[in-house]
Amino acid sequence: MPPKSLRTYKSAADQLDAERCRRDAHYFVFHSGLVTKDEHDQASPMKPFPPSLYLQSLLDCLLVTGKTLQPADAQYAKAAGHSELWLTALRTSGLFMTEKSRQVMVTWLCCAWILWTAKYQVHRLILVQSKREDDAAALVFTKDPFFARISFMEHHLPAHLKPLQFPKAGSYGHLYFPNGTHIWAIPEGGEIIRSQTPSIIFSDECGFQPEFGAAVTAALPCIKGGGCFVGVSSAEPGTFMELVEAA
Repeated sequence: MPPKSLRTYKSAADQLDAERCRRDAHYFVFHSGLVTKDEHDQASPMKPFPPSLYLQSLLDCLLVTGKTLQPADAQYAKAAGHSELWLTALRTSGLFMTEKSRQVMVTWLCCAWILWTAKYQVHRLILVQSKREDDAAALVFTKDPFFARISFMEHHLPAHLKPLQFPKAGSYGHLYFPNGTHIWAIPEGGEIIRSQTPSIIFSDECGFQPEFGAAVTAALPCIKGGGCFVGVSSAEPGTFMELVEAA
């Protein structure tokens, strides 16, 4: 194949791949070349997400809660045993709380979902919350794309899938996308949430945030307006577990 034809073929293939990523979060997360980092695995510190049923099911639940997937189309969640009635409740309430264990990629998968949303949905404000701002920034962006979780994923995507240019694409705790979407790392509590209009709030290890209840209360107007709140944590008595058990 002549070089010009090869370049044309590659360009067309890249455009098709980019469009498939935009349309299909599962393809983006599990098959696009997206990788995350695993600081505990010296042999393979950079790795893709394995297409295991529990991760695919979790992604379905996130997409349903974020209103980008209909409950009837959540095939992996239903295969994992979640009823369509429960999935409909996720979509209607805009609230999803789930327990996690360490080293099962739950937080990492949530970060991948946030990245997909940020890249392919315009003018979204996505708040990533943890007990301390530094903990939340470690999921979004610090000073270099290699260190924080979401910026690492973006930086290591194939070239045709990454619109962000570092370091100008971010500042400490912030990532800014060309489509107007903004990811913002925030500390616990309801103050920042109350003063903003977020599309998504993701709270990591929320069972260990003394002010988690205040954050949920502050988020209610945003949730009622069409946003969503996702909380993941190891088990710990408190507001988080009350919400998990209520579901």
